[in-house]
Amino acid sequence: MDSNEFIDFDIGAPWGRIACRWYGSRQVRPLLAIHGWMDNMGSFARLVPLLPGHLGVLCIELSGHGRSSPYPAGMQYSVIEWTSIIRCVVLHFKWERVSLMGHSFGAVACNLYASLYGRDHVDMLIAIDLLTIPYKSSSFYINYLANSVERMLTPTPAPKLYTADQLKDARWGPAPTISKEQAHLLINRSVRQVPDQPEKFFIFRDARLIHYSLFPLGAGLVRELNRRIRNIPYMVIKASNSNFINDDCIPTFAILRKQNPAFEYHLAQGSHHVLISDPRQLAAWIVPFINKHRPATRWEHPGELNVISKL
Repeated sequence: MDSNEFIDFDIGAPWGRIACRWYGSRQVRPLLAIHGWMDNMGSFARLVPLLPGHLGVLCIELSGHGRSSPYPAGMQYSVIEWTSIIRCVVLHFKWERVSLMGHSFGAVACNLYASLYGRDHVDMLIAIDLLTIPYKSSSFYINYLANSVERMLTPTPAPKLYTADQLKDARWGPAPTISKEQAHLLINRSVRQVPDQPEKFFIFRDARLIHYSLFPLGAGLVRELNRRIRNIPYMVIKASNSNFINDDCIPTFAILRKQNPAFEYHLAQGSHHVLISDPRQLAAWIVPFINKHRPATRWEHPGELNVISKL
């Protein structure tokens, strides 16, 4: 797929705008790509060009990330709201079904969406280095939620400012293992100019994302949600140097394997952001998976591109 063949646009949401970038073909319904917590659509910039040319990829940015609108003041972020963003996109394009690819908490949002809507509405899911909503002990959640309330009411410090030259050496804090050049795929989506200091810039992230709600679920409810995912082609890729997919996930893996005959699991050598640092490794598994479950011979209307702005 040609990485230069894309269109940028925004679509409306109840809280503002969802920033979108549609790569490749607009003749069929695309693969919808959801980035992870504190990242943006730049996460997929090196992977997308390696994917099959017959299927477009629609990358979106979650609220408070990249160039999408943040939530109104007083609201808190959680994976539940991110699942509702997927639904907003599906309804906007009037898709009957959706093919999903998510990284990190984007993969969690995809998993939750599939558990809520099932095979009738999801026809493929690719999860990169996270599987389901993490679950902890009750005491952990009680302490976390109490501290989260306090943190939400604490003023956040002003962001670090950069000159244009300093910005060239900036790194992406949530992804310390990627190179400086790779980091700028993410930074370029989030850099902002200081309104009253045009020679200064800052990297925008909604500060409330630091205190996002974990949306506590017990192990039993997580497993029950995953029992609702049946007969969906489902690929999970774990990064070898990451612990986001761990032994706690074994019961969920067993459920998904049993109920989804086209389930695949792969171990990638690398860190949590391996989709940026070594996308060819992932493409070696993802490309045949897409070709098998969304082949070029299958035509489906992509939906109307009714946008509120083209960029």
